[in-house]
Amino acid sequence: MGVGTLIGGIGIFLLGMMLLTDTLKSLAGERLRERLNRLAEGPVAGAFLGATMTALFQSSTVTTLMTISFVSAGLLTFTQALALVIGANAGSATTGWIVALLGYNVDIRELLLPLIGIGMALRLIGRRVKRIGMLLVGLGLVFVGIGTLQEAMREVVTFSFSGWDTDTPLHQLALLGTGLFMTVVLQSSSIGLVLTMTALATDTVTLAQAAFLVLGQSAGTSLVVALGSLGGWKSARRIVLGHVLVHSSILLIGWLTFPLLFGVVNRVADWLNWNELLRLALFHTSFHLLGVLTFLPFHEAFSRRLLKWVPSRSEKLIRFLDPNMSRIPTVALEAARRSLIEIERYLGNETKLLLTEARKREDELQLVEKTLGDVRVFLSTIQLEEGQGRNDYGQHLSLLHTIDHLERWLFVLREVDPVDALRDTDFLVARQLVLHELELVDALNHHTPPEDSKQWKTASKQLAEYRKAHRAEMLEETAANQLEMEQTIRKVQALLWLDRLGYHVWRATRHLIKPTVPSERFEVNLED
Repeated sequence: MGVGTLIGGIGIFLLGMMLLTDTLKSLAGERLRERLNRLAEGPVAGAFLGATMTALFQSSTVTTLMTISFVSAGLLTFTQALALVIGANAGSATTGWIVALLGYNVDIRELLLPLIGIGMALRLIGRRVKRIGMLLVGLGLVFVGIGTLQEAMREVVTFSFSGWDTDTPLHQLALLGTGLFMTVVLQSSSIGLVLTMTALATDTVTLAQAAFLVLGQSAGTSLVVALGSLGGWKSARRIVLGHVLVHSSILLIGWLTFPLLFGVVNRVADWLNWNELLRLALFHTSFHLLGVLTFLPFHEAFSRRLLKWVPSRSEKLIRFLDPNMSRIPTVALEAARRSLIEIERYLGNETKLLLTEARKREDELQLVEKTLGDVRVFLSTIQLEEGQGRNDYGQHLSLLHTIDHLERWLFVLREVDPVDALRDTDFLVARQLVLHELELVDALNHHTPPEDSKQWKTASKQLAEYRKAHRAEMLEETAANQLEMEQTIRKVQALLWLDRLGYHVWRATRHLIKPTVPSERFEVNLED
């Protein structure tokens, strides 16, 4: 097993995680969101769900990485996800019991490898089960990647600790570090546990040495999770940080209380007449449960602290939204309006970057798409009672129009390659008109007076007139054989692209700063 196998294993592992995340995003409908939220309602339910998932997958790392995917797809809040991560620790204890009771040669990878074949079969069957199939493929690839890493690195791990005294702090630290290193190179604390139990069964290590090793192995999963979340959202980094803090605390608690905890475990095992494998499984379970009991009661305060330490761009854009506001429609609608102003300014900056530097950052566009979805969901919770103020109705209608135009604006940005859009220098005037609109957007705030919407309207009208005149001119030049047809088509498409951008910038802003009232609805339709 060489370096190539190791690199390939990391690649397969990351490919599986990317596929898993992308598929979950595509499956992120309201029904799945509601089911996950119901299952993770409350810290105890969330922790139980995390423990159950880990017991099923036999990997707390996979559970944590899937939880990151859920958060990235908007299926769970960060606070709910943190409860799942905490509970996953308890679920990882099932591995020790399976090994102790059934033997230590169980290969989970072999059990889950068929998922790739089943998933691809489902993908080929039809569109209805295509996404489920890709979900299974992603999950299977994660385990194949982990298995490949295990095979590549298994020879690195050796057990020769005959001279290490578990009563010496320096040797204790060495054992903890060795356990952590095993998890990092094997990419799985479960495999590290299996190898440790194998060594214990063959008298290569003592029970106390094995206990310190598995304690260190549990902390090593944080580095594996960090690898799997590379390139993720801020929410992913936040979960990684929470995971690191939880597991580091478990390591510290387990180390400081080791004489007491190890002694209690041995007394219980003596009473039940258990062998050393079962004793190690009981110790493994004990310190994980101790960690859950330590963090779960305070997980909300812990999550608030993590939110403060790692601020999210998404949360910054929708920081005005509060579910409790839905009971006061006027306040809730104004909060949604302010959030859409933040989102429009953010999208405006990305558009300027594309027009001036030909850079299109898909991650940032995904962020805009996600936050627009969050505002739409928030608006759906606002219940306007019959006979309630006309202004509230008009504001609600205008915000829906704003979201629609922002989503169309986003669609226009994505449909053209930046280089193609900026290749032609003939349309500098059109580009400057769009940039002028975007400069106005950059100065937009919740105090911008409604009459200022005329500035965007004027720029958009000028852009439309410019587009009509130059389109007709280019068609005449083509008819006179002064321009090639292919060149004309490209120029017309670029000009239309700029015109559509300017139009949606105007319409989104118009609805945002000049709310519609029922009597104006037909007038607005005429303007569109």
